Amino acid sequence: MRTKLTLALLAAAALTHAQDKRRLQFTIEGTAKDTIYLANYFGNKLYYTDTAVANAKGVTVFNRAAGYKPGVYAVVIPGPKYFEFLVNEPVVEMKSDTAALNEHLAVQQSVENKVFQGYIHYLADKKKEADAIRAKLEEAKDPAAKAGLKEQLRKLDTLMINYQKDLVAKNPNTLAAYIVKISMTPANTDVYKADGKLDSAASYYSYRAHYWDNTDLKDPRNLRIPVFQNRFDEYIGKVIPQVPDTIDKYADDLIRRMDDHGDLFKFAVNGITYKYETSDVMGMDAVFVHMAETYYCPKDGRKGRADWMAADKLDKLCERARKLAPLVIGAKAKDIILTDTTESKWVSMYKMPEKYVLIIFWDPHCGHCKKTLPTIHTDWETKLKPLDVGVYAVAKATDSTLFNDWKAFIRENHLEWTNAGLTWHVYKEAKTASWKFIPEHTTIESLNYADTWDVYSTPRFFLVDKDRKIIAKQLDVDQMVELIKALNKRDLPKE
Repeated sequence: MRTKLTLALLAAAALTHAQDKRRLQFTIEGTAKDTIYLANYFGNKLYYTDTAVANAKGVTVFNRAAGYKPGVYAVVIPGPKYFEFLVNEPVVEMKSDTAALNEHLAVQQSVENKVFQGYIHYLADKKKEADAIRAKLEEAKDPAAKAGLKEQLRKLDTLMINYQKDLVAKNPNTLAAYIVKISMTPANTDVYKADGKLDSAASYYSYRAHYWDNTDLKDPRNLRIPVFQNRFDEYIGKVIPQVPDTIDKYADDLIRRMDDHGDLFKFAVNGITYKYETSDVMGMDAVFVHMAETYYCPKDGRKGRADWMAADKLDKLCERARKLAPLVIGAKAKDIILTDTTESKWVSMYKMPEKYVLIIFWDPHCGHCKKTLPTIHTDWETKLKPLDVGVYAVAKATDSTLFNDWKAFIRENHLEWTNAGLTWHVYKEAKTASWKFIPEHTTIESLNYADTWDVYSTPRFFLVDKDRKIIAKQLDVDQMVELIKALNKRDLPKE
């Protein structure tokens, strides 16, 4: 049984390789002896995949032994100039010239590319018509004229949709038809109320539910079709409401519908993880944490599903997720218990009396910190303090110079909020005898606050609520004011 299975797998691999064997020939007048490049799309970006030298007649042939997977490719000539074409047949032959590479492009052998080029030219023609109508619409002042031009655009749109439907129907099982199909907006997603008016909310839900109707989410060719990446990005970043829990839900659902552990699965997991790991939008790191814990580094001894990642990179990603998990919006903040400038009084952030606490991490030798903190202090007194916001300012004061500079800066700038720090003598003693402070006075998380709170640069800001849950990060004072007012309004008893 094992031998039969092995033979079957080898046969399947050989068949796939045979299907990828292709002969791609291009005759381009004016490229004699030039080096010609073949590029393929991965997602919506082009990457060089092969090179060949044109003969004396400008004929270039690509027939790599490893073959070429189906998708959208481009031939790149010196200039550089390029034209796109489809790879999905054993032989593709096309010709053109350097004077007008795309305009003079002709298909000599390839049913797919005759359909594809016809579609490209049709779209270009209709775009010119639409642009001309829109230009007239911008200049028009007469309401009747405007209505007429809008009707022309509507009819043109209908004409293009019908053309696309006809192309798909007449060219079944072709890559050209599949590309056209997945670029089409799902039909019949508008929902109307009983009075005949459009129900915008219901229409949105219908559109979202049917977004992928025209796409085979298990088709590996999607990876080499730029329109798929464009639609993927639109779905994840715009169609789905940008709320972490909602993104998590629909991202997981989309990934489930793809080929598990195949290239599409890898593409989706990688793409979503990277998008939200690098996002500048507050709170989106929660999506990164979810992706990491779900696909890369699950708990309870289960094996991660991202088996393509090198062990060292996987360890770094999981460590990053581990650090961020307790710091996402909505997480209960770890208490910070450090001494004040006397090094004798231990102050707990949890025990501060205010409803909200702004936690500031800073360094007395950080130029940006020294410029920013006095301004924040002024804004705190005038804008935040009246909203029952306290400040717990944590400084790095781990040697005598930092310690003295910290105290001097507080004194000179009249920073009359709660000042705490990892101070010189405490730091020195804790390195060899932390038992003197833990658990009687503080916690290991407090002494290691830079790691606990991911303080990789300063200043860093966190806002916590009455339950000491994190509600904001890195917001400016005015943004915090607006957020607190909104939260307070939400908490008011309903009449």
